[in-house]
Amino acid sequence: MRRKTGFTLMELLVVFVILGVLAAVAAPRFINLSSEAKVKVLMTVSASVKAANDQLQILSKLPSYRSRPAENRNRADLTEVDMDGDGIFEILLKCGFLDDNEIVKRIDFSDEQLFTENIDYDKLYIGFVEKNIKSSQCYFMYRQSMGETIPTRCDSSDPNFEPTYQVVSTGC
Repeated sequence: MRRKTGFTLMELLVVFVILGVLAAVAAPRFINLSSEAKVKVLMTVSASVKAANDQLQILSKLPSYRSRPAENRNRADLTEVDMDGDGIFEILLKCGFLDDNEIVKRIDFSDEQLFTENIDYDKLYIGFVEKNIKSSQCYFMYRQSMGETIPTRCDSSDPNFEPTYQVVSTGC
């Protein structure tokens, strides 16, 4: 008597149907994980920039760190800071906060999938596309202290004194 080995056609079809249903249910969840991961990266970038800003603002006021008005700028709102005491003033602050161009120099973006773009005079956008980051609707935006204005003095009561940290995630 011959013994049957293997699966019947019906058993294989049932397995394929079950796998298909599982794939249809699981695929949106995996796609959503990618979106959630991008949002988490942008939130981490935002927290890192804020922490760097807070740290530099405090350190620039300590006597062990040297700061001076920015050379050749003739502006009261810009300050240069020598962080390591080597006599080279490597950080530019606007009203005590990081200038928008300094963010890329101060934060280590080890992820090669993050791109930066300066739009307008006072904003830095960080996102996942190389060009037109703002139109992607998945980005972090940093607006420097006092925005585009060039104040004669930095006034902490001005509503634009503090920099702006914004995460937009509708397109992630």
